[in-house]
Amino acid sequence: MLMKRIVKRSLGMGIGLLAVGFLLAGCGSAKKEVTLWNPFTGKDGEYFQKIVDSYNETDPEYTIKNVTVPEMYTKINTVMNSKKDKDVPDLTVMHVERVELFQSQGVIDPMTDVIKGQKNLNEDNYIAQAWDSGEVDGTRYTIPLDVHSSPVFYNKDLLEKYGPNVLDDEVITVQEIEEVTEKAKKDNIITYPVNLESWTSLSFTTELGGSIEKDGMPNLNTPEMKKAIETWKHFVDIGACQEDGDDPVQLFQSGQAVFFQDGTWGIAGHKEIKDLNWGITNTPAFSPDKISNWTSSHQFGLLKKERSPEVIEAIGAFLEHVRKNSEIWAESGQNPASRVIFEDEGYSKYPQSYLVSNEKELDSLKIYNFKNNGITLDALGTYVRDMIYGRIEIDKGLEDAQKQAEDKLKEGI
Repeated sequence: MLMKRIVKRSLGMGIGLLAVGFLLAGCGSAKKEVTLWNPFTGKDGEYFQKIVDSYNETDPEYTIKNVTVPEMYTKINTVMNSKKDKDVPDLTVMHVERVELFQSQGVIDPMTDVIKGQKNLNEDNYIAQAWDSGEVDGTRYTIPLDVHSSPVFYNKDLLEKYGPNVLDDEVITVQEIEEVTEKAKKDNIITYPVNLESWTSLSFTTELGGSIEKDGMPNLNTPEMKKAIETWKHFVDIGACQEDGDDPVQLFQSGQAVFFQDGTWGIAGHKEIKDLNWGITNTPAFSPDKISNWTSSHQFGLLKKERSPEVIEAIGAFLEHVRKNSEIWAESGQNPASRVIFEDEGYSKYPQSYLVSNEKELDSLKIYNFKNNGITLDALGTYVRDMIYGRIEIDKGLEDAQKQAEDKLKEGI
Protein backbone atom coordinates (compact mmCIF):
# COMPACT_ATOMS: atom_id res chain seq x y z
CA MET A 1 0.00 0.00 0.00
CA LEU A 2 2.79 2.37 0.84
CA MET A 3 4.42 1.72 -2.51
CA LYS A 4 1.15 2.45 -4.29
CA ARG A 5 0.80 5.81 -2.46
CA ILE A 6 4.36 6.74 -3.40
CA VAL A 7 3.72 5.88 -7.04
CA LYS A 8 0.46 7.84 -7.08
CA ARG A 9 2.11 10.84 -5.39
CA SER A 10 4.99 10.73 -7.87
CA LEU A 11 2.63 10.54 -10.79
CA GLY A 12 0.62 13.43 -9.41
CA MET A 13 3.71 15.58 -8.94
CA GLY A 14 4.93 14.67 -12.40
CA ILE A 15 1.65 15.68 -14.00
CA GLY A 16 1.61 18.88 -11.98
CA LEU A 17 5.14 19.77 -13.00
CA LEU A 18 4.31 18.98 -16.61
CA ALA A 19 1.30 21.32 -16.45
CA VAL A 20 3.45 24.07 -14.97
CA GLY A 21 5.98 23.49 -17.73
CA PHE A 22 3.31 23.93 -20.37
CA LEU A 23 2.14 27.14 -18.72
CA LEU A 24 5.65 28.52 -18.59
CA ALA A 25 6.25 27.54 -22.18
CA GLY A 26 3.01 29.29 -23.12
CA CYS A 27 4.12 32.45 -21.35
CA GLY A 28 7.49 32.33 -23.02
CA SER A 29 5.97 32.00 -26.49
CA ALA A 30 3.45 34.81 -26.05
CA LYS A 31 3.36 37.10 -29.05
CA LYS A 32 5.44 40.23 -28.89
CA GLU A 33 3.63 42.85 -30.94
CA VAL A 34 3.56 46.54 -31.66
CA THR A 35 -0.03 47.58 -32.28
CA LEU A 36 -0.30 50.08 -35.15
CA TRP A 37 -3.45 52.00 -36.03
CA ASN A 38 -3.95 53.46 -39.50
CA PRO A 39 -6.84 55.32 -41.21
CA PHE A 40 -6.46 53.62 -44.63
CA THR A 41 -9.93 52.20 -45.28
CA GLY A 42 -9.65 52.18 -49.08
CA LYS A 43 -7.33 50.55 -51.60
CA ASP A 44 -4.41 52.30 -49.92
CA GLY A 45 -4.92 50.05 -46.92
CA GLU A 46 -3.91 47.03 -49.00
CA TYR A 47 -0.66 48.70 -50.04
CA PHE A 48 0.11 49.76 -46.48
CA GLN A 49 -0.40 46.19 -45.28
CA LYS A 50 2.25 45.09 -47.79
CA ILE A 51 4.76 47.41 -46.11
CA VAL A 52 3.90 45.89 -42.74
CA ASP A 53 4.12 42.36 -44.15
CA SER A 54 7.55 43.06 -45.60
CA TYR A 55 8.76 44.04 -42.14
CA ASN A 56 7.18 41.09 -40.34
CA GLU A 57 8.78 38.75 -42.86
CA THR A 58 12.21 39.82 -41.53
CA ASP A 59 11.32 37.87 -38.36
CA PRO A 60 11.71 40.72 -35.82
CA GLU A 61 11.36 40.06 -32.12
CA TYR A 62 8.30 42.35 -32.12
CA THR A 63 6.00 42.03 -35.12
CA ILE A 64 3.65 44.79 -36.21
CA LYS A 65 -0.05 44.20 -35.64
CA ASN A 66 -1.58 46.50 -38.27
CA VAL A 67 -5.15 47.64 -37.55
CA THR A 68 -7.21 49.75 -39.96
CA VAL A 69 -9.57 51.92 -37.91
CA PRO A 70 -12.58 53.55 -39.61
CA GLU A 71 -13.31 56.98 -38.12
CA MET A 72 -9.90 56.74 -36.48
CA TYR A 73 -9.82 60.24 -35.01
CA THR A 74 -13.13 59.67 -33.26
CA LYS A 75 -11.75 56.42 -31.87
CA ILE A 76 -8.57 58.18 -30.75
CA ASN A 77 -10.65 60.71 -28.83
CA THR A 78 -12.50 57.86 -27.12
CA VAL A 79 -9.44 55.87 -26.07
CA MET A 80 -7.50 58.92 -24.91
CA ASN A 81 -10.42 59.99 -22.74
CA SER A 82 -10.54 56.50 -21.21
CA LYS A 83 -7.02 57.02 -19.84
CA LYS A 84 -6.32 53.28 -20.14
CA ASP A 85 -2.97 52.50 -21.75
CA LYS A 86 -4.16 49.06 -22.84
CA ASP A 87 -6.67 50.70 -25.21
CA VAL A 88 -4.10 53.03 -26.79
CA PRO A 89 -2.09 51.77 -29.80
CA ASP A 90 1.69 51.70 -29.60
CA LEU A 91 2.04 53.54 -32.92
CA THR A 92 -0.39 55.51 -35.08
CA VAL A 93 -0.43 56.84 -38.64
CA MET A 94 -1.97 60.31 -38.52
CA HIS A 95 -2.36 63.30 -40.82
CA VAL A 96 0.26 65.91 -40.12
CA GLU A 97 -2.43 68.58 -39.68
CA ARG A 98 -3.30 66.85 -36.40
CA VAL A 99 0.17 66.99 -34.89
CA GLU A 100 0.19 70.52 -33.48
CA LEU A 101 -3.39 70.12 -32.28
CA PHE A 102 -2.59 66.82 -30.54
CA GLN A 103 0.52 68.37 -28.99
CA SER A 104 -1.51 71.28 -27.63
CA GLN A 105 -4.03 68.83 -26.16
CA GLY A 106 -1.28 66.76 -24.52
CA VAL A 107 -2.29 63.51 -26.20
CA ILE A 108 0.92 62.79 -28.12
CA ASP A 109 4.40 61.82 -26.94
CA PRO A 110 7.67 63.00 -28.51
CA MET A 111 9.67 60.68 -30.77
CA THR A 112 12.88 61.52 -28.87
CA ASP A 113 13.58 58.04 -27.50
CA VAL A 114 12.61 56.30 -30.75
CA ILE A 115 15.05 58.23 -32.90
CA LYS A 116 17.90 57.94 -30.39
CA GLY A 117 18.55 54.44 -31.62
CA GLN A 118 17.98 55.17 -35.32
CA LYS A 119 20.50 57.67 -36.66
CA ASN A 120 18.95 57.67 -40.15
CA LEU A 121 15.59 58.96 -38.95
CA ASN A 122 16.70 62.54 -39.52
CA GLU A 123 15.90 65.59 -41.61
CA ASP A 124 18.46 64.80 -44.31
CA ASN A 125 16.59 61.69 -45.33
CA TYR A 126 13.09 63.09 -45.83
CA ILE A 127 11.21 65.70 -47.86
CA ALA A 128 11.78 68.95 -45.97
CA GLN A 129 8.14 70.04 -45.61
CA ALA A 130 7.10 66.62 -44.32
CA TRP A 131 9.94 66.50 -41.80
CA ASP A 132 9.50 70.08 -40.61
CA SER A 133 5.76 69.60 -40.07
CA GLY A 134 6.38 66.89 -37.49
CA GLU A 135 8.13 69.27 -35.10
CA VAL A 136 6.43 71.55 -32.58
CA ASP A 137 8.35 74.07 -30.48
CA GLY A 138 11.64 72.39 -31.26
CA THR A 139 10.50 68.88 -30.31
CA ARG A 140 10.12 65.99 -32.79
CA TYR A 141 6.68 64.35 -32.54
CA THR A 142 6.30 62.38 -35.77
CA ILE A 143 8.22 60.62 -38.56
CA PRO A 144 6.91 61.04 -42.14
CA LEU A 145 5.50 58.25 -44.25
CA ASP A 146 4.61 60.27 -47.35
CA VAL A 147 3.43 63.46 -48.97
CA HIS A 148 0.18 63.43 -50.93
CA SER A 149 -0.79 66.39 -53.06
CA SER A 150 -3.51 67.93 -55.19
CA PRO A 151 -2.02 68.65 -58.64
CA VAL A 152 -3.75 68.97 -62.02
CA PHE A 153 -4.42 65.97 -64.21
CA TYR A 154 -4.79 66.71 -67.91
CA ASN A 155 -6.13 64.89 -70.94
CA LYS A 156 -3.18 64.76 -73.32
CA ASP A 157 -5.31 64.41 -76.45
CA LEU A 158 -7.65 67.29 -75.59
CA LEU A 159 -4.78 69.54 -74.55
CA GLU A 160 -3.00 68.85 -77.84
CA LYS A 161 -6.17 69.95 -79.62
CA TYR A 162 -7.08 73.04 -77.59
CA GLY A 163 -3.76 74.19 -76.10
CA PRO A 164 -0.78 72.43 -77.68
CA ASN A 165 1.81 74.82 -76.23
CA VAL A 166 0.30 75.37 -72.80
CA LEU A 167 2.72 73.08 -70.98
CA ASP A 168 5.87 74.20 -72.75
CA ASP A 169 6.93 75.86 -69.46
CA GLU A 170 5.30 73.10 -67.32
CA VAL A 171 2.84 75.58 -65.80
CA ILE A 172 -0.80 76.26 -66.67
CA THR A 173 -1.63 79.90 -66.06
CA VAL A 174 -5.03 81.44 -65.40
CA GLN A 175 -4.75 83.21 -68.76
CA GLU A 176 -4.06 79.91 -70.52
CA ILE A 177 -7.17 78.36 -68.97
CA GLU A 178 -9.12 81.25 -70.45
CA GLU A 179 -7.58 80.63 -73.88
CA VAL A 180 -8.26 76.89 -73.79
CA THR A 181 -11.83 77.52 -72.61
CA GLU A 182 -12.58 79.76 -75.59
CA LYS A 183 -11.73 76.90 -77.97
CA ALA A 184 -12.96 73.91 -75.97
CA LYS A 185 -16.45 75.15 -75.16
CA LYS A 186 -17.26 75.35 -78.88
CA ASP A 187 -17.13 71.55 -78.81
CA ASN A 188 -18.98 71.32 -75.48
CA ILE A 189 -15.78 70.30 -73.70
CA ILE A 190 -15.25 71.42 -70.10
CA THR A 191 -11.85 72.99 -69.50
CA TYR A 192 -11.41 72.99 -65.70
CA PRO A 193 -14.26 71.48 -63.65
CA VAL A 194 -14.73 72.62 -60.08
CA ASN A 195 -13.20 70.03 -57.74
CA LEU A 196 -11.30 70.19 -54.45
CA GLU A 197 -12.07 73.90 -54.59
CA SER A 198 -11.16 74.64 -50.96
CA TRP A 199 -7.68 73.18 -51.30
CA THR A 200 -7.15 74.86 -54.65
CA SER A 201 -8.24 78.17 -53.15
CA LEU A 202 -5.52 77.68 -50.54
CA SER A 203 -2.97 77.12 -53.31
CA PHE A 204 -4.14 80.23 -55.17
CA THR A 205 -3.89 82.22 -51.93
CA THR A 206 -0.34 80.99 -51.35
CA GLU A 207 0.65 81.90 -54.92
CA LEU A 208 -0.66 85.41 -54.26
CA GLY A 209 1.45 85.73 -51.11
CA GLY A 210 -1.39 85.28 -48.65
CA SER A 211 -1.94 82.93 -45.72
CA ILE A 212 -4.97 81.28 -44.13
CA GLU A 213 -3.48 81.73 -40.67
CA LYS A 214 -2.33 84.73 -38.69
CA ASP A 215 -0.57 84.11 -35.40
CA GLY A 216 -2.01 80.59 -35.41
CA MET A 217 -5.57 81.85 -35.89
CA PRO A 218 -7.95 81.47 -38.90
CA ASN A 219 -7.33 84.15 -41.51
CA LEU A 220 -9.88 83.71 -44.32
CA ASN A 221 -11.27 87.18 -44.98
CA THR A 222 -8.24 88.49 -46.89
CA PRO A 223 -7.61 90.18 -50.26
CA GLU A 224 -5.66 87.10 -51.42
CA MET A 225 -8.45 84.65 -50.59
CA LYS A 226 -10.96 86.97 -52.22
CA LYS A 227 -8.85 86.96 -55.40
CA ALA A 228 -8.64 83.16 -55.24
CA ILE A 229 -12.44 82.78 -55.05
CA GLU A 230 -12.94 85.44 -57.72
CA THR A 231 -10.68 83.40 -60.00
CA TRP A 232 -12.78 80.29 -59.52
CA LYS A 233 -15.97 82.31 -60.13
CA HIS A 234 -14.41 83.79 -63.27
CA PHE A 235 -13.78 80.27 -64.58
CA VAL A 236 -17.45 79.45 -63.97
CA ASP A 237 -18.61 82.66 -65.64
CA ILE A 238 -16.60 82.08 -68.85
CA GLY A 239 -17.78 78.48 -69.22
CA ALA A 240 -14.61 76.70 -68.12
CA CYS A 241 -16.43 74.69 -65.43
CA GLN A 242 -19.30 72.24 -65.20
CA GLU A 243 -22.84 72.98 -64.09
CA ASP A 244 -23.00 72.67 -60.34
CA GLY A 245 -24.00 69.12 -59.56
CA ASP A 246 -22.32 67.48 -62.56
CA ASP A 247 -19.72 64.90 -61.53
CA PRO A 248 -16.21 66.26 -62.28
CA VAL A 249 -14.59 62.81 -61.98
CA GLN A 250 -16.93 61.37 -64.59
CA LEU A 251 -16.35 64.35 -66.87
CA PHE A 252 -12.60 63.83 -66.83
CA GLN A 253 -12.62 60.06 -67.02
CA SER A 254 -15.08 60.09 -69.92
CA GLY A 255 -12.87 62.46 -71.92
CA GLN A 256 -15.09 65.53 -71.54
CA ALA A 257 -12.69 67.73 -69.54
CA VAL A 258 -9.25 69.03 -70.46
CA PHE A 259 -7.96 69.56 -66.90
CA PHE A 260 -8.96 68.10 -63.56
CA GLN A 261 -7.83 69.15 -60.07
CA ASP A 262 -7.53 65.95 -58.09
CA GLY A 263 -5.57 64.21 -55.36
CA THR A 264 -2.66 62.01 -56.31
CA TRP A 265 -4.56 59.14 -54.67
CA GLY A 266 -7.01 59.40 -57.61
CA ILE A 267 -4.34 57.89 -59.83
CA ALA A 268 -5.53 54.35 -59.15
CA GLY A 269 -8.96 55.16 -60.56
CA HIS A 270 -7.67 57.03 -63.62
CA LYS A 271 -5.32 54.17 -64.49
CA GLU A 272 -8.28 51.83 -64.80
CA ILE A 273 -9.99 53.88 -67.53
CA LYS A 274 -9.26 52.39 -70.93
CA ASP A 275 -8.11 54.88 -73.60
CA LEU A 276 -7.81 57.77 -71.11
CA ASN A 277 -4.50 59.38 -72.08
CA TRP A 278 -3.55 61.58 -69.13
CA GLY A 279 -0.65 63.28 -67.38
CA ILE A 280 0.06 65.29 -64.21
CA THR A 281 1.19 68.88 -63.84
CA ASN A 282 1.02 71.74 -61.35
CA THR A 283 -1.98 73.57 -59.95
CA PRO A 284 -2.86 76.57 -62.19
CA ALA A 285 -0.81 79.67 -61.43
CA PHE A 286 -1.22 83.40 -61.83
CA SER A 287 2.39 83.57 -62.99
CA PRO A 288 4.69 80.78 -64.25
CA ASP A 289 7.35 81.70 -61.70
CA LYS A 290 5.13 81.06 -58.66
CA ILE A 291 3.53 77.63 -58.31
CA SER A 292 1.97 76.00 -55.27
CA ASN A 293 0.49 72.52 -54.83
CA TRP A 294 -1.69 71.77 -51.80
CA THR A 295 -0.06 68.92 -49.90
CA SER A 296 -0.55 66.87 -46.77
CA SER A 297 1.45 64.09 -45.13
CA HIS A 298 0.74 60.85 -43.30
CA GLN A 299 3.07 60.55 -40.33
CA PHE A 300 3.85 58.01 -37.63
CA GLY A 301 3.16 59.29 -34.12
CA LEU A 302 2.98 58.11 -30.52
CA LEU A 303 -0.29 58.69 -28.71
CA LYS A 304 0.43 59.24 -25.02
CA LYS A 305 0.96 56.02 -23.04
CA GLU A 306 3.71 54.15 -21.16
CA ARG A 307 5.94 52.07 -23.48
CA SER A 308 8.73 49.72 -22.50
CA PRO A 309 12.25 50.34 -23.83
CA GLU A 310 11.83 47.17 -25.91
CA VAL A 311 8.69 48.49 -27.61
CA ILE A 312 10.37 51.84 -28.25
CA GLU A 313 13.28 50.02 -29.88
CA ALA A 314 10.91 47.90 -31.97
CA ILE A 315 9.07 51.00 -33.20
CA GLY A 316 12.36 52.55 -34.27
CA ALA A 317 13.35 49.40 -36.16
CA PHE A 318 10.03 49.39 -38.01
CA LEU A 319 10.26 53.07 -38.95
CA GLU A 320 13.76 52.54 -40.30
CA HIS A 321 12.45 49.62 -42.36
CA VAL A 322 9.69 51.85 -43.77
CA ARG A 323 12.25 54.52 -44.65
CA LYS A 324 14.15 52.04 -46.80
CA ASN A 325 11.28 49.87 -48.05
CA SER A 326 8.20 51.99 -48.80
CA GLU A 327 8.24 52.09 -52.61
CA ILE A 328 5.11 49.92 -52.73
CA TRP A 329 3.30 52.86 -51.09
CA ALA A 330 3.72 54.78 -54.35
CA GLU A 331 1.27 52.33 -55.94
CA SER A 332 -1.48 54.02 -53.92
CA GLY A 333 -0.69 57.41 -55.49
CA GLN A 334 1.29 58.76 -52.55
CA ASN A 335 4.88 59.96 -52.75
CA PRO A 336 6.95 58.28 -50.00
CA ALA A 337 8.67 61.00 -47.98
CA SER A 338 11.91 59.04 -47.79
CA ARG A 339 14.60 60.35 -50.12
CA VAL A 340 16.12 56.92 -50.58
CA ILE A 341 12.86 55.96 -52.34
CA PHE A 342 11.88 58.90 -54.52
CA GLU A 343 15.44 59.82 -55.50
CA ASP A 344 15.99 56.36 -56.98
CA GLU A 345 16.15 56.40 -60.80
CA GLY A 346 13.42 53.80 -61.13
CA TYR A 347 10.94 55.92 -59.16
CA SER A 348 10.11 57.99 -62.24
CA LYS A 349 7.71 55.25 -63.41
CA TYR A 350 5.13 56.54 -60.93
CA PRO A 351 3.04 59.43 -62.37
CA GLN A 352 3.07 61.42 -59.12
CA SER A 353 6.87 61.36 -59.11
CA TYR A 354 6.58 64.53 -61.19
CA LEU A 355 5.90 66.41 -57.96
CA VAL A 356 9.19 65.32 -56.36
CA SER A 357 11.31 65.25 -59.51
CA ASN A 358 13.34 68.42 -58.83
CA GLU A 359 13.83 71.18 -56.27
CA LYS A 360 11.34 73.51 -57.96
CA GLU A 361 8.59 70.92 -57.62
CA LEU A 362 9.59 70.02 -54.07
CA ASP A 363 9.47 73.70 -53.13
CA SER A 364 5.92 73.92 -54.52
CA LEU A 365 4.57 71.44 -51.97
CA LYS A 366 2.73 73.44 -49.34
CA ILE A 367 1.49 71.77 -46.15
CA TYR A 368 -1.12 73.70 -44.15
CA ASN A 369 -0.54 72.21 -40.71
CA PHE A 370 -1.24 74.92 -38.14
CA LYS A 371 -3.25 73.96 -35.06
CA ASN A 372 -6.58 75.45 -36.17
CA ASN A 373 -6.36 74.20 -39.75
CA GLY A 374 -9.37 71.91 -39.38
CA ILE A 375 -11.72 74.63 -38.15
CA THR A 376 -10.46 77.01 -40.84
CA LEU A 377 -10.96 74.59 -43.72
CA ASP A 378 -14.39 73.52 -42.44
CA ALA A 379 -15.50 77.16 -42.39
CA LEU A 380 -14.18 77.83 -45.90
CA GLY A 381 -15.81 74.65 -47.18
CA THR A 382 -19.19 75.77 -45.87
CA TYR A 383 -19.28 78.78 -48.20
CA VAL A 384 -16.76 78.29 -51.01
CA ARG A 385 -18.98 76.59 -53.59
CA ASP A 386 -21.83 79.03 -53.02
CA MET A 387 -19.38 81.87 -53.65
CA ILE A 388 -17.94 80.22 -56.77
CA TYR A 389 -21.37 79.63 -58.30
CA GLY A 390 -22.66 83.08 -57.38
CA ARG A 391 -25.24 82.08 -54.80
CA ILE A 392 -23.60 84.34 -52.25
CA GLU A 393 -21.46 87.44 -52.67
CA ILE A 394 -17.79 86.72 -52.10
CA ASP A 395 -17.35 89.51 -49.54
CA LYS A 396 -20.29 88.17 -47.55
CA GLY A 397 -19.15 84.56 -47.87
CA LEU A 398 -15.64 85.28 -46.58
CA GLU A 399 -17.01 87.41 -43.75
CA ASP A 400 -19.33 84.58 -42.73
CA ALA A 401 -16.59 81.94 -43.06
CA GLN A 402 -14.24 83.96 -40.87
CA LYS A 403 -16.97 84.42 -38.27
CA GLN A 404 -17.81 80.71 -38.29
CA ALA A 405 -14.18 79.79 -37.65
CA GLU A 406 -13.86 82.33 -34.83
CA ASP A 407 -17.13 81.19 -33.24
CA LYS A 408 -15.96 77.56 -33.26
CA LEU A 409 -12.78 78.61 -31.47
CA LYS A 410 -14.79 80.48 -28.85
CA GLU A 411 -16.88 77.35 -28.29
CA GLY A 412 -13.65 75.44 -27.66
CA ILE A 413 -14.12 73.10 -30.64
